[in-house]
Amino acid sequence: MVGRLCVLLGFLSLLVGCGDPALHPITGKVSLDGKTYERLLVYFHPLDRNPDQFSIGVGETDKDGVLLLRTTAGPGIAAGTYRVTFSCIQAIRGGKTVTLGAASEKADDDRSLVTKDIVPTPYGSKTNSPVEFVVKSGENVFEFDIPSK
Repeated sequence: MVGRLCVLLGFLSLLVGCGDPALHPITGKVSLDGKTYERLLVYFHPLDRNPDQFSIGVGETDKDGVLLLRTTAGPGIAAGTYRVTFSCIQAIRGGKTVTLGAASEKADDDRSLVTKDIVPTPYGSKTNSPVEFVVKSGENVFEFDIPSK
């Protein structure tokens, strides 16, 4: 009887430890050299665990630089240490920055359109970005101004 109880308790402890990790909200503000950009992309890559649907985070900023991050498992990300990378693609036509998808833009095959990522080199690299962030239980605020080149 005692043996069966030990086996049952062991099994129950395994079930309790097998749940999905909690997702913790990430909010904040991201800018590039003090200027905010709509659709500046922010990626969180786990350093202390294997990547999965709870630990690969992506978010984008609105026109005011406000960030909201999510994973494929939902809003937020699992607790842990992350390397943070950034990308901000700008479209340039005739020397002027344009907003892709704007109502005033033609949906044609414009070969004069040039795109480039304006984020400086180390900040876009998953292996070399100097930015790390520790996600803790509860709400987390990530605020960062990416320095210019």
